[in-house]
Amino acid sequence: MMEEENDKFVSKLRKYKGFFIGIATILLIIFMIVVVDFISLINRIYIIGFFGLLIFIVAYTTTFILRGVKLKLIFKGIDQDVSFTTSYFTTGVSFIINDLTPAKLGDFAKMAIFKDQETLKLSDSICSITIERVLDLVIIFSISCITVICLYFSDFKGGSTSILRQNIQVILLLSTIFLIGIFIFFLLLIFKTETIVNIVRKFSTKLADLLRNFIISFKIGIRNFKSHKKKLVFIIIINYIIWIIEILISIIFFIILLGDKYQVIIFVLILAIVLTYLSKIFPITPGGWGITENIGTLVIFIFYPEIPYTLILSIFIIEHLFRSGYLFFYGGTSMLHYNIKLKDIDDFKGKIS
Repeated sequence: MMEEENDKFVSKLRKYKGFFIGIATILLIIFMIVVVDFISLINRIYIIGFFGLLIFIVAYTTTFILRGVKLKLIFKGIDQDVSFTTSYFTTGVSFIINDLTPAKLGDFAKMAIFKDQETLKLSDSICSITIERVLDLVIIFSISCITVICLYFSDFKGGSTSILRQNIQVILLLSTIFLIGIFIFFLLLIFKTETIVNIVRKFSTKLADLLRNFIISFKIGIRNFKSHKKKLVFIIIINYIIWIIEILISIIFFIILLGDKYQVIIFVLILAIVLTYLSKIFPITPGGWGITENIGTLVIFIFYPEIPYTLILSIFIIEHLFRSGYLFFYGGTSMLHYNIKLKDIDDFKGKIS
């Protein structure tokens, strides 16, 4: 009897898990805004001004147009022709869903929409989205490694008595080794899939199966690119341009809002920004709210403890608010365009898991 009641309780918790996560995320956002001082936050938003907002909209819109082009080219690489309209609006749907949920349902939304709108096989849709995700990971990891290496060999010197600042070169060396280690693991996962999966299986069968299916889908899709090598190179170039623009958007926010009072090496900003994106790989909260901002803030604060933690945090919050505001209109319009409901995507995920 006791076991049945426990099972019912656990079942109810799972049913309302998304609701509790949503409430917790809202409370976390409110807490962060209170910590950084709401009035000062609003004042900093005013500093950005109309011109800054216009630059943000143009730059962010450009990244989504390029994402649409990239996705269309990926489908062409596996000999499937899809419309740019579908690629563009599907990207909007996936981003807004990922911003609303902690379950990365956006990728499943892409698969479902392409399957329905372009009458594709589910396997083709899965392959293309997997290729897109893997290429994103490879590029963002490569940018991380390059940034940390550049920082290690830069003339950055700690001007503070902070223990972290005094040992910054050691921290950077360990970070470089760690990032390169992850990158090597990722490459081994692609080229020695079964060996790595068998090792992971000893710790988690579910994670091992997930990794195996993910990499197999990638390999199946990438084989089709043998006759489209130029397209693959072009896709990689577009991807780098997308991420460079994404990073530049964040850097502009920091340049405007930090002003002349604090001077921060650009590689420190890039590292902090890239790590906020990496933290979204395993989302804990919808859109990474509360997690990504504090990770980025902590990185900059380690290098520059003289800059108030709340000031750095407020800049990350403002940037996230701008991005979420943009996604509300772009992604919301895209969801209405396809009449997508989160429950439908969750059901779709259950069918292919």
